[in-house]
Amino acid sequence: MIFVTDADGRATFVSPEWTEFTGQSLRDAAGFGWAQVVHPEDRDLARRTVEAAIQARSAFNLRYRMLAPDGRARWVAAGAVPSFGPPDQTFLGFLGSISQIGTEPAADLRAYGSLGSFVPPPTQPATPPGSMLEAMADHLLMAHALVEPATVGHLRPLVERLLHEVGIELARAEQQGQAWAAFH
Repeated sequence: MIFVTDADGRATFVSPEWTEFTGQSLRDAAGFGWAQVVHPEDRDLARRTVEAAIQARSAFNLRYRMLAPDGRARWVAAGAVPSFGPPDQTFLGFLGSISQIGTEPAADLRAYGSLGSFVPPPTQPATPPGSMLEAMADHLLMAHALVEPATVGHLRPLVERLLHEVGIELARAEQQGQAWAAFH
C-alpha cells in the first residue's frame, strides 16, 4: 500500500488497497484518520515517530499492528522518505509504503519506530500494488534504500526527484478518480 502526506503529516493519498486491508474508506483515512486503524497500543508510537520525522525531515521506519475490518490485529512494516520541491528544496511531505508482515499472528514481534533511512520490506501477496504508479513507487522506495549505503549515493537526488514526480502523478490520478466518481 502506498501513501502520501503533506508537510504536516496529514495523509493526502492512500492507495485503494488500504480500504481492502483496513475497511476504512479513503476519505476517512485522509488527514490523521489513518491513525484510527492503528492498534490502540501502537498508536502513540506511530504518531510520535511520524511527528519526529516531520521535525527532522527524515525518512522513517515503523512496525506496528493495524486493525482489519473484523477487528483482528495484523503486523505491518511501514515507512517513508521525505519529498522536497521548489522553491529552495521546500519540505512537501512523505511518500511511503505499508506491507503486511507475514499472514500469521506473531507473538514475538514488538512495535517500534526509527528515523534515518527507510528500507521497505518485501511485498507480501496480501498487499500487492494496485496500479502501475504504485508499483513504480514501491520500486523507487527500494531504490532509495539501496543508494544510501552504496557507493552510488550521487544518484539519491535523482531517485528522490523521481519519487516526487510519482507522488504528483498519484495525487493527480486520485483527483481524477474523485472527479469521475462525483460525475457518475
